Amino acid sequence: NTPPNPTNQIPNPAQEEDKVTTHEQNDYYTIDAVYPKTNSETITLYFKNFVESEISQFKDDTSWVNDVESASSGSLSLDITYQSVPSNLVQNYIFSVASYTGGAHGLQPRKTFSFNKEGQLLVLSNLFSNGIDGLGSFAKLVQKELMKREGAQADWIADGAGAKAENYQSFVITDTGVTILFDPYQIAPYSDGAIDINIPASSFKITANPDLFPIR
Repeated sequence: NTPPNPTNQIPNPAQEEDKVTTHEQNDYYTIDAVYPKTNSETITLYFKNFVESEISQFKDDTSWVNDVESASSGSLSLDITYQSVPSNLVQNYIFSVASYTGGAHGLQPRKTFSFNKEGQLLVLSNLFSNGIDGLGSFAKLVQKELMKREGAQADWIADGAGAKAENYQSFVITDTGVTILFDPYQIAPYSDGAIDINIPASSFKITANPDLFPIR
């Protein structure tokens, strides 16, 4: 008989089992999207709904092509990809949404999903033992790290990394702490690109959720 797996080897319900792909093309745009199919229908539905929402938004944003005869043929695009980032306690996914709907340059926002071993979708408040109240001191740590960057601009950082929940919606939970993902334009000029900041759990251990960041 095969011995039972130890608890820490039980697959996360959010673990990827397959991929779902979408391709759509017309005279004006090309859409390519992919998302993971997991052991959980509920979790897969999170991804499906997200991708379908992005596609719908893209079509709304490019509806002008029907009224503009000079619209460049096939120049508009939406490309949704993802990266799986597992840790011991959490399964993370980072979605990248690269779109070009006209203008000087395209957009490349990211969206993250993190699930614990029970398949629960983790939100920002889950990172802290005191819920969303933990964001205040945590945001100060992030801002301090951002200010160490060459060319850091305090005004950008105060706005884009201030202690507001909307500024911290994209995060990855690692074995040692949290990585916060900032998209272009959020805390620096577009030319600086995307910026990721790692905050070790030891830096905010007073408010770190012990279920996600066990004290070692």
